[in-house]
Amino acid sequence: MKKINWGIIGLGNIANKFAEGFFFLDNAIVKGIASTSNDKLFSFKKKFDIEEKYCFTNYQKLITCPDIDIIYIALPNSLHAKYINDCIKAEKNFLVEKPAFMKLEDFNTFKKLSSNSKSYFTEGFMYRYLPYFQKLKNIIENKTLGNVSDIFSNFNIKVFKERKILGIKFKKPNYSNRLFNKSLGGGSILDLGCYPLSLSTFINSISYNVNIKDINLKKNNSQFCDSGVDVHSSISLDFDKKFTSHITCSFQEKNNQNTKINFTNGHILIEDTWAPGKNMQMIIFDKDKKKKIEFKNDNIYSYQIKSISNQLIENKIDPIFPSMNLNEIEMNTFLLSKWIDS
Repeated sequence: MKKINWGIIGLGNIANKFAEGFFFLDNAIVKGIASTSNDKLFSFKKKFDIEEKYCFTNYQKLITCPDIDIIYIALPNSLHAKYINDCIKAEKNFLVEKPAFMKLEDFNTFKKLSSNSKSYFTEGFMYRYLPYFQKLKNIIENKTLGNVSDIFSNFNIKVFKERKILGIKFKKPNYSNRLFNKSLGGGSILDLGCYPLSLSTFINSISYNVNIKDINLKKNNSQFCDSGVDVHSSISLDFDKKFTSHITCSFQEKNNQNTKINFTNGHILIEDTWAPGKNMQMIIFDKDKKKKIEFKNDNIYSYQIKSISNQLIENKIDPIFPSMNLNEIEMNTFLLSKWIDS
């Protein structure tokens, strides 16, 4: 079987989890890596058995390496736009960790640059590739429970460190963490809120297809830490009165990654929507009937790698479901920018 050779730029925690997904696959391998940290290069090289000649301290050398079929950009958010454009210029296929762009201007620059490009490009929302997501898509498209009326979706993780002073607990951000660094694209909206936002725009695309200009956004609440990044935020999106999406993201709250989708004839609960473990549940309420569907996952990134690699083997240029296409990425970026600026 043909194997797609992947290169990874940026070797942080996400890159490690992503690379572990290759252990489950026979259509793709990690061929090359790039990092400005020699320690990370050495550790990654040893763990994933990378040849020395494919280990680079210069990102551009990996991008232009002829033996690499596709680049995974796992750098901080603020660096995505630059290396997306570098991949386009090098005519290299690439997957970029979410969010692909921090602002709409960056997307528009990329769109102009890529107008005649034959590079495959998609954004890394790995949950779309998980087994439950195809089931959800079928329910919505087939109107099994009727039409979608509203969505309630959270992505909360407790990032704050707790300290005790005279027996009193204080929560304080770890400002050395990129999540609290504004210049690196930190903040709960960019890191977490983009997930439920992307689900909302996906549901719109397969149900009502409301135009961008007809989506109204109302920010309900935001809190900021001393470094200027948002640590908690919530919004409501009105899709032209067809359905409403209520989203909360937070670095302060207890772990909550659940989603409830209401339909005219029932509702669905999805536990651990964004980064589930090996087992997860979708609970379907169809009028008076309740049905639990269990899904077993391998490494949550392996489904994404396998799907994208198969698309490349089939010489796809435009991403196909479950990958995000350019229109979806544009809508997400537009709404994400409005959310941040509102």
